Amino acid sequence: MLPLNSLILACALFLGLHWLVAGSPLRHVIVAITGEKIFRILFSLAVLASLIWMGWAYAHAPYVETWGKAVVLKPVANVLMAFAFVFLIVGTFSKNISILNQNQPQDISARGLLRITRNPGLIGFGLWGLAHFMVNGDWAGHLLFGTFLFQGFIGPLNMERKYRKKFGAAWDTFAAQTSHVPFLAILTGRNRLVLSEISKPLLIASLLAYALVLYYHAAWFGVSPLS
Repeated sequence: MLPLNSLILACALFLGLHWLVAGSPLRHVIVAITGEKIFRILFSLAVLASLIWMGWAYAHAPYVETWGKAVVLKPVANVLMAFAFVFLIVGTFSKNISILNQNQPQDISARGLLRITRNPGLIGFGLWGLAHFMVNGDWAGHLLFGTFLFQGFIGPLNMERKYRKKFGAAWDTFAAQTSHVPFLAILTGRNRLVLSEISKPLLIASLLAYALVLYYHAAWFGVSPLS
């Protein structure tokens, strides 16, 4: 199989797992057979396998240029990546949408990073995809990073459909205080930015991780994000 075709199939598997399995009624059918815990394990392993396949196929895909290496956009991509690291790390290890399981609707409060976006982890994933999509103008790059961009930015909308059904009034209260699009709720006056609520250790860890990857990017991936 040609590596580019292999990459297409790997990306299709990754998206299919999220949209046709986890994000559809098929999930309930599988969970009824396997149980929730087994489903989560199997789903995680399947996603991991798809990511490994995507990485292998991308590494072996031919370079078919579209707009080429957009060096001029690297500074913009680097800024996006800084936000991506913060959203991914802080969003993963601080309070997230799981607060809806723990509170009554009247107690729901979007605080910290949730004031900025209610889907920080996935938005970070999407920003990572966007930053790399911008500067890699070839078909393999479009497939790989476009898949991450799509899942990070559009995937949460499918998840929110399930949350709205599951949490009802609690979801409405939460959604009214925040937004999917970063900073939109703040710009429209539905919330405000409170930097003191964002964990300083996690923020520092995010920026240190970003600096580490930036410094070693050329050695690890063969491409410098700075030149």
